[in-house]
Amino acid sequence: MMLSMIWEKDGSSIEIRTQGELADGRPALDEVVAHGAAIHLEQMSDDHWWMGLEAGGKYFHLNFGIENGRLWVRLSDQGEESVEWEGDNREMPTPGTEGHPRTS
Repeated sequence: MMLSMIWEKDGSSIEIRTQGELADGRPALDEVVAHGAAIHLEQMSDDHWWMGLEAGGKYFHLNFGIENGRLWVRLSDQGEESVEWEGDNREMPTPGTEGHPRTS
């Protein structure tokens, strides 16, 4: 089941789309689409990136990286709702990550 949430304000918008479910039954993050957005991308470590995303009157943090050879993604609403979505991790390790310090 696909779920879409859209916020619009002052000519900007952000849409969060989920598809399927995580093992615990929560919706799995599928896509984040923004128009007229302010974005701040920062490398936090060699295997972790953070992105601040502001659009549609909302502010989100998107964290993503590699852990145990698998990509992980977490999106969190920094506003009053304090909601968090996670991406569904791959079944197989990400190619090219063998021997990486965080995958062993």
